[in-house]
Amino acid sequence: MKKHGNILKSDEFLKAYNTKNNLKNLGITVVIGGGNVAFDSARTAIRMGAKEVYILYRRNKELMPAREVELNDAIQDGVKMVFQTKVIGAKVENGKLKEIECIKTKIENEKAVDIENSNYTMKADTVIFAIGSKINETFFTNMGLKTENGLLCVDENYMTNIEGIYAGGDSVETKSSVARAIATGKKAAESILKGK
Repeated sequence: MKKHGNILKSDEFLKAYNTKNNLKNLGITVVIGGGNVAFDSARTAIRMGAKEVYILYRRNKELMPAREVELNDAIQDGVKMVFQTKVIGAKVENGKLKEIECIKTKIENEKAVDIENSNYTMKADTVIFAIGSKINETFFTNMGLKTENGLLCVDENYMTNIEGIYAGGDSVETKSSVARAIATGKKAAESILKGK
């Protein structure tokens, strides 16, 4: 799992924690992202013994997709927030991450725009990418599944427009957390068992 100088994806990082395969020597850990998974990763890094944990998000607090409770809980745990900052590079020596290069941003029409000549470096031993992903709409529409705004359309029982096909989690709602994704999966399973 340790590869590219301790630069990891949030899913593999969280999986390591959930399978009790804790990583050692996380040191100064930077989580890139502003969603619920970024906060899950940051708080997990603290539980794994990281020296310091930062969440770097390219937009401001008001535009952050994570829930307010996630932010408050993370701050209570000791996570430090850095808004309007984008990571644009990393320095790795002998397979070990040394620092990251960042650039500050300004908000224009709810989008993060780089501020020229605002580059700076930050020491980091571990970087965790928690920038999320979107469903492959083309794949699903080719199967005849209805999508809207990048999400699968489901009814109150989490069934898609095709009878017998259910969906949950990030594929059906924005601002989904791991716990919420599991909850929707359970509800979908209950509906399947009930034959709805």
